[in-house]
Amino acid sequence: MHTVITNLSSLWEVVLAALIFGAGVPAVFAFAVRWWGHAETVDAEGRVRRNYPALAGAVACLVLIVVVVITGILFTAKAFIAHQFGIHLFGQS
Repeated sequence: MHTVITNLSSLWEVVLAALIFGAGVPAVFAFAVRWWGHAETVDAEGRVRRNYPALAGAVACLVLIVVVVITGILFTAKAFIAHQFGIHLFGQS
């Protein structure tokens, strides 16, 4: 019974991680694509108008996505990196 209670109490951590990485990262990418689309508009006279706040938001979202992907790759390969190069990431011993 103790094992069941321990597993159920840790379930919220798994659900939170699944929501963040399973739905959160694609949602941030969707915001980046939407803001990127609003970064430049063409008015009736044919002039291009740049929306710098939308462009900055899109770039910030894309940078966040790249950081998350690189962190995920490094976290997955932390034992290999520690063994081959002696660099201990994420507390790998």
